[in-house]
Amino acid sequence: MKNELLKKVAIAAGAIVLFLALAYGFVPQVLQGQIVNQSDISGYVGMSQEMNEWNRQHPDDPTYWTGSMFSGMPTTAISTRNGGDLTQPLYDLLLTGKRPATYLFIALLGAFLMMLAFGISWPLALGGAVAVAFCSYNFQIIQVGHNTKMQAIAFFPWVVAAVAYTYKSAISDIKEDRMELKWDQWLPATVAGSVFFALTLSFQIKANHQQITWYLAGFVLLYALAEAIYVIAKKRDALLRFIIASALLLVIGVIGIATNVNKLLPLYKYTEETMRGGSELSGSGNSGEGGLDLGYATAWSYGWEELPNLMIPNFNGGASAGAVNPDKSETIRLLKRAGQGNLKETAKNLPLYWGPQPFTAGPMYMGAITVFLFILGLFLCKGREKWWLLAASVLAVMLSLGSHMMAFTKLCFKVLPLYNKFRTVSMALIVLQVSMPLLGFIALDGILKGSYDFKAFKKASIAAFAITAGFCLVAWLAPGIAGDFSAASDAGMQDVLVSALQADRRMLLRNDALAGFLLITVSFALLLWASRPGARAENRRWIAAGIICSLCLISLFTVGKRYLNADDFTTPRAFSKQFDKRPVDEFILSDEDPSFRVLDLSVNTFNDSHPSYFHKSIGGYSPAKLQRYQDLIEHYLSKEINSIFGSIKGAATISDVQAALPKTPVLDALNTRYIIIGGDYPPVVNESAKGNAWFVDRIAAASGPDEEIALLGAADLGSTAIVGKDYISYTEGITLSEAEEGAIELTDYTPKSLRYRYSCPEDKVAVFSEIFYPRGWKAVVDPDSDNSVEIPVFRADWTLRAAVLPKGDHELLMTFEPESYRTGASISRASSAVLLVLLALSLFGAAYIRRRTGK
Repeated sequence: MKNELLKKVAIAAGAIVLFLALAYGFVPQVLQGQIVNQSDISGYVGMSQEMNEWNRQHPDDPTYWTGSMFSGMPTTAISTRNGGDLTQPLYDLLLTGKRPATYLFIALLGAFLMMLAFGISWPLALGGAVAVAFCSYNFQIIQVGHNTKMQAIAFFPWVVAAVAYTYKSAISDIKEDRMELKWDQWLPATVAGSVFFALTLSFQIKANHQQITWYLAGFVLLYALAEAIYVIAKKRDALLRFIIASALLLVIGVIGIATNVNKLLPLYKYTEETMRGGSELSGSGNSGEGGLDLGYATAWSYGWEELPNLMIPNFNGGASAGAVNPDKSETIRLLKRAGQGNLKETAKNLPLYWGPQPFTAGPMYMGAITVFLFILGLFLCKGREKWWLLAASVLAVMLSLGSHMMAFTKLCFKVLPLYNKFRTVSMALIVLQVSMPLLGFIALDGILKGSYDFKAFKKASIAAFAITAGFCLVAWLAPGIAGDFSAASDAGMQDVLVSALQADRRMLLRNDALAGFLLITVSFALLLWASRPGARAENRRWIAAGIICSLCLISLFTVGKRYLNADDFTTPRAFSKQFDKRPVDEFILSDEDPSFRVLDLSVNTFNDSHPSYFHKSIGGYSPAKLQRYQDLIEHYLSKEINSIFGSIKGAATISDVQAALPKTPVLDALNTRYIIIGGDYPPVVNESAKGNAWFVDRIAAASGPDEEIALLGAADLGSTAIVGKDYISYTEGITLSEAEEGAIELTDYTPKSLRYRYSCPEDKVAVFSEIFYPRGWKAVVDPDSDNSVEIPVFRADWTLRAAVLPKGDHELLMTFEPESYRTGASISRASSAVLLVLLALSLFGAAYIRRRTGK
């Protein structure tokens, strides 16, 4: 027993050392203090600056609102450090180290545990872990900065490992004689497995990428269904154990989910108000029961013609901005003859992708060897794992096709819970990063253990070889099967340049097809050699296994380097230079007014959050912005911004621009004081900005959302408040007239609170140039006096806040205090405490049983 335990410890320690070496070996730049130059992270830095600065200075009083992006929005989708979760330190401990190496390490370790949970020998489990963690998509999302997605993917196999261990501990399909064991010889391991499941699920959700979690949930449910069918059909004596194991997974798993309620509850409340919740306007094109617009959600759909990318990475050109060998590129030769300079850099960023997606960072390459082993597993494996993993893979492909399989996609949007909240349907292929290596290495493990008849193996391997290597060979000899190598990006280019690009795309496809053919051929030959009956067969098998795993690593490593390499790293100092103040920023920041907004036309206004680093911006970037603000962009803001661009074209000086500014009533109502037009110009001052708040003379009641947004373009927003039917009751009993006078000004601004001073002879309706959000904003009149009174805040002018202010001279304090954060923190604190206790008890119980039984 002691020797067995020492052996397991040695294997675990060796695996950890190997995985650390592989993770840091792929990104050695992090050991030199460099970081990945991630575009999405630079966007995050911009949008989160105001929030992070406040939270650093007020750690015990964090803000859940920021005014720096889209005229103001909750921080729910920006920050998830909400407090209350006692398991957070464990999660942070796992992420100790240099990122992104730590992401790769977590993915490798989790995939290794998953392979072991499915009974795969530990040497092969090492290779299987590489096949899972080093899929090219992971490097693409790291390069652009989708860190939460990468973390969620990294913890995916951990959860699968925990579920598999729990069920195998309970129903024990490995040794039939264990069916007669007493409860204390199977239940402790089953409980421990379910606690591990809850903990890993907690970590996976903590990564904060709900779409990956949704795919994980479907994957686990399919596995549980396969286990249920197996037990009912072939092992009914284990039915009670299966039910107990399932109940433990469900109940304790809910506790694991509940540890994240501090994040999930605010997110749930927020989602209802965002683009994910759908628009109230008729003809919005959303999926029916709320949700994203179907066209928006399926814009990135994987094409049928792209599926060979799983095995041949450059089948459709790879990345939209990809690299070629400058010495072998027809395009570079052409540009060199034309006298163009800087060809070395040009060769790294050619428009190579020619598939159906708008653009892409690269293919979903799973590895030629992995695809070969997966197809071999389909022919060779007979157990339930084959059908479960095949079903998961097929469903993932169908979901990823999106607009290319629209009838199925529409059905899924209608019937699958939460599915209509997600975009980029091609992301479903991340399921294949687990399902294909898992089945492939289950088959490889069976081959090397001699579990299959040689004739059956030979027949299956020849069929798998013919399908995979045969396709690669055809693609190499006749690359025209992929199409004409023309891309949408070719439009407008000279014919000679298009021809050169087509030649390069053809060359890239042929090179990868040949590489795939050779990898599969060598693997096929090794398996035939290793499986041949005779002396030293076991030695041959492990030699073959070692070589195949090494080839798998080499091929995935080299392809992965196309999408994450030394060129993608920079120093922290160089990264931060993009946020250096421009003269125009210095000018605007010298304005001492507590709050106003800035429209930056030097960037893509609604797709760039860099201006938010310094300013309260009209624009920003978020795929989950408030839906009403998105409606405002589509119906008014884009038009007003275009009219400003039109006025700039004919202006020679900044004074001409100032004089030519068109009317922009909605931008004015958002208190847009400065407009940055780019270049060395100072900002344009918008003299018609309405300020932080104003009193109105009349109320225009709208009968519904369509009329409410239409009135926005017809009314004088300085004197009229447009109020929808859902809030019109707040203005009942208020008599307004132009004769009444009043004044209101903002005296203090923080991200989470605004303080006003006002004076009015009668009760009046005030409109604030602040974005309305129905969950959390509170307004108190005379907050520092004994006579303070809370008044309701309601919506006016489609997106703004409004309130009926009592007459007299008063102060008004608006604060953002969403109840969902307090409630979520309390639930997370209680559930995480329970989970940690269960973890301690399960570990103690397992140790006690081991000591008692000697097993």
